Amino acid sequence: DTWLSQSHSCASGGHPRESVRPSTVVAPSPAMPVRPRTCRRRLPAAAVAAVAVAGLPWAAGFYLPGVAPIEYPEGARVELKVNKLTSAKTQLPYGYYVLPYCRPEKIQDSVENLGELLVGDMIENSPYEINMLQNVTCRVLCKRNLDQAEIDKFKGMIEDEYMVNLLVDNLPAATVFASRNSQQPITYVNGFPAGVLKDGRFYVHNHLKFLLQYHFSPYDYEGFRIVGFEVEPHSMVQALRSDPQQKAGYSALCSEGAATPLFDLDANSDLAFTYDVEWTYSEQRWVSRWDTYLKMTGGQIHWFSILNSLMIMLFMSGMVAMILLRTLCRDITKYN
Repeated sequence: DTWLSQSHSCASGGHPRESVRPSTVVAPSPAMPVRPRTCRRRLPAAAVAAVAVAGLPWAAGFYLPGVAPIEYPEGARVELKVNKLTSAKTQLPYGYYVLPYCRPEKIQDSVENLGELLVGDMIENSPYEINMLQNVTCRVLCKRNLDQAEIDKFKGMIEDEYMVNLLVDNLPAATVFASRNSQQPITYVNGFPAGVLKDGRFYVHNHLKFLLQYHFSPYDYEGFRIVGFEVEPHSMVQALRSDPQQKAGYSALCSEGAATPLFDLDANSDLAFTYDVEWTYSEQRWVSRWDTYLKMTGGQIHWFSILNSLMIMLFMSGMVAMILLRTLCRDITKYN
């Protein structure tokens, strides 16, 4: 006796076909309901994985820092980050807080992508408070009483021509250098010097003026985009007075000119850090905001670093050539 069963063929598109299999006839009992036999299609593994990933909440999209623009509403907090201290003279980077600058309550690493790690960036948070479209004049960041070790540290960094690097919206701070000759173009430098050495005296840049440029297009997006970040460093002795309403506990009067002396490390020990914030509209769009950095001038040629790299390359090439030569000689001897 035989019994007929219908099954679906997945390879033939699910059309039923009859298959004859020799078997013993088993009469179904009332307690055992007969279920129809069906053939289920198997989805490819890639399709299953895609469906599973699509169901995750974080798979709706991804963001690469610096690739997609950020729109800030008016009054929103704009974070200013600090980067490493660099010198074209020594080629040895240091962390920002190696110098006695103002510190936040908790220092946190703020590296956002793999590229920043590969180039050795030391990006950290800072206590600066910047809000979109809100100008600030002579806000006190903190006041430090420097000891002799900190003064010597500042002097060493200034003598070695160390530059301070800051970031806003993934844009590095640029310092404008204008020549007295009006025919020469304006040049930009990444970062600003920690201080100035003049006539054997060390002057610290303790007042910063942040020049931020924004662009907005209400027909394309909501909010404001940052398209420029420049900094003007100044050295001055501010007039401080106690003010409990301020976060730092002080309010200051900042003025620059012949009547205001520069902050000399040998003549002063109480160092106050202040800053200004100035927002200006720019017609430059977000996609071309890096054009300014193409005008930056490079540092001096480091012949020692070039010679060191050449020596390492020659040494490694000699080792590889020696290993290949010994291997070939051994193979030739064995063949002979």
